[in-house]
Amino acid sequence: MKNNIFFLIVIFHLSCDPIQYTEIKSYNEYFPLELQKEKQFFVTNIIHSSLGKDTSSYYLKEVISEYHLDLQGDTSYRIERYWRTDTTQNFNIKDVWVANKNASSVQQIEENTTFTKLIFPINANTFWNGNAFNNLGYKEYIVESLHTSFTLNDLTFDSCVTINQNYKSNLLEYENSEEVYALGLGLVYKEDKVLQIVNGDVNDVLHGNEYIQELIDY
Repeated sequence: MKNNIFFLIVIFHLSCDPIQYTEIKSYNEYFPLELQKEKQFFVTNIIHSSLGKDTSSYYLKEVISEYHLDLQGDTSYRIERYWRTDTTQNFNIKDVWVANKNASSVQQIEENTTFTKLIFPINANTFWNGNAFNNLGYKEYIVESLHTSFTLNDLTFDSCVTINQNYKSNLLEYENSEEVYALGLGLVYKEDKVLQIVNGDVNDVLHGNEYIQELIDY
């Protein structure tokens, strides 16, 4: 009888011990949003045609100018985008984008089209439909690399996530769209390439477009 009572007392004490929960990090600081935060990029556009290769470039500045609560109660940020073709010129307004961030994802409205840029928590097996909030059809975004360093010209970022938004490669076509985000900073690199090629050689291009956006100042 005494043994049974002792056993019940032990069970009671164990049941009263608090349950320890392991907090899952969301890593939502891969897409930070902070008022008056400013970043500058260098953008290169290349158009391939039967006439050859036409390359143009410009400087792009993004400024988070204001925020408000949207209809769902999430915080919506206004991102003003400015451009200039030469460093001696003043920046002129190019367009305005909007970013909506909550505990589970970030949606960005680009030219009136909403894309789901990231979802949280981020892990190596994460994937989602980047077109879930538009009518462009299913597009699978995947985490290509996570918490890795990334070097861009003379800048090195210790912890980055690379999101691949589209990839196709065969003898006649090469497509690649990806974005690289640095922890605590956000987007640092973007490329979007859609090319018709010869015999699988990405350096032998018949037609297509290349867009490259590289962070240069922040």
